[in-house]
Amino acid sequence: MSKSLVFIPVLLLCAFVIFARLGDYPLFNPDEALYAEPAREMLVIGDYVTTYLNYVVRFTKPPLVIWAMALFMKIFGVSEFAARFFGASCGLALIGVTYAFVLRYVGLFAAVIASFSLVLAPLYLGTAREAITDMPLSLFMAWAQFLFFRAMHDKTSKAAFLAWILLGLAVMTKGPVGLVVPGAIVGIYILLTGNILEKIKRLRLVAGLFIVAFIALPWFATEIYVTKGAYFNEFIMRENVERFTANVDAHKQPVWYHLLAMLIGFLPFSVYVPVLLKDGVGALKSKFKEQKDLKVLNDLDETASLRLYCAIWVLFTLAFYSISVSKLLPYTLPAFPALALLTVDCLDRHIKNNKFAPLAAPLLLIVGAMAAVGISAPKLISFIRDCPPELSPLITGFAGFAGFAAFVALALLRSNRSQAAFLFFAVAMTLGLNYYLARVLPLVSARWEGGLPELSRFAGQSTLPILVYDMRKPGVPFYSLRKVENFNNHSLFLKRLTELPKAYILARTRHRDLLLASGLKEVRSQGSFSLFVWGQN
Repeated sequence: MSKSLVFIPVLLLCAFVIFARLGDYPLFNPDEALYAEPAREMLVIGDYVTTYLNYVVRFTKPPLVIWAMALFMKIFGVSEFAARFFGASCGLALIGVTYAFVLRYVGLFAAVIASFSLVLAPLYLGTAREAITDMPLSLFMAWAQFLFFRAMHDKTSKAAFLAWILLGLAVMTKGPVGLVVPGAIVGIYILLTGNILEKIKRLRLVAGLFIVAFIALPWFATEIYVTKGAYFNEFIMRENVERFTANVDAHKQPVWYHLLAMLIGFLPFSVYVPVLLKDGVGALKSKFKEQKDLKVLNDLDETASLRLYCAIWVLFTLAFYSISVSKLLPYTLPAFPALALLTVDCLDRHIKNNKFAPLAAPLLLIVGAMAAVGISAPKLISFIRDCPPELSPLITGFAGFAGFAAFVALALLRSNRSQAAFLFFAVAMTLGLNYYLARVLPLVSARWEGGLPELSRFAGQSTLPILVYDMRKPGVPFYSLRKVENFNNHSLFLKRLTELPKAYILARTRHRDLLLASGLKEVRSQGSFSLFVWGQN
């Protein structure tokens, strides 16, 4: 079978998992609504320079992703599917980019497994299905980094110029970090491998920086001008400098947070990280035995150079975000394609060398871990806040399925059909994940967000003011189609009520007694939320 014929079913299967029932559940608050609602308001207000949230200027991110969401809302209509379409498309595109790069430098089998390792990774898949900026940012940054390696080693100017265009888009997605992190990774690689001036020349550094500036500076300058400097203070200083050095929006986490997030987020193939580390340390030791300084890295062949480049990519990304005070789960996602390449390259080497133990031990670990998860599922879900108890049998079922898939893969390994073992495991896990995902998401959505869209739409049909009490739910204006007032302080909330003859109030049902005692009447309740009215006789 030709390489293109292999790529088509792989991409179709990944697309099936990423896009399955993409618009069938409400926006998850607050993260998705923080981008979907500004996109909707962009269409309503008609301002394509400044973004708004709840009809107030929002300073936190550049607008590229919001522009894209607004475009797809124009095409598909305002909906959850339209809001998530761009992120899902970027997730699928990054799988395709990773496939092409791994195919070029490692091989066909490795490219296939690398693709499945990404779509199976819970952090990757979850982010791809969300209406947030992290998957588009990962696509632009990771694709650029692949192209920088090509430019340095294949001596192709086209790769370098395309990489700089992608970094310009990354800056327009999330700001300076889209340039700083890839630049630092490439810089470290060049310093370690030598031939500095020649590599910089191949990267077209000066022209590249002009390209990034040409793409990003016009909008940044315009926004700073129209907001009279407020955007510089709020975004450049608060969202970048302060987020790195201080606890912004209560996102402070311990230094090991991203290591754990990466290992869990890249399951099931992260079980091969110990094998990968052992091989990497062994390779470095053998190199330094020949020459006891860093100059030994100057003479690496292309394959060894690629491994070093991807290792720097993963380790720097992990270190950079680990020392940042404010942390969020998807921050290390741009390193996942490099981690996938390193992992499948490691698997490919051991398969070619017919080494059973390094391939089998992690699969055996999966079998044991899934047995433990299946047995302890009821206790596990009790540790997750607002986790539906109905998830317990689904977790048990998926654990049993994953354990069985790993066991069959072990049997195939034992019979010296190593490639078939990993292909079976990857495809079976992908199909199983899609089956269980279709059952888990509605339960989680109903528990976390169920009822809020319907109550918001009901309130939005009236002309009464809408007040949101003691919850961060930017999805309310998305579904009510108008501005709302948010109150977390009970005294200020009561004071505002005295100023209004009538109003609708959205709150969690657990606040029912307090709000009824404050003179409100409950109109209807759904899921975990209730709609109250103030001032009606």
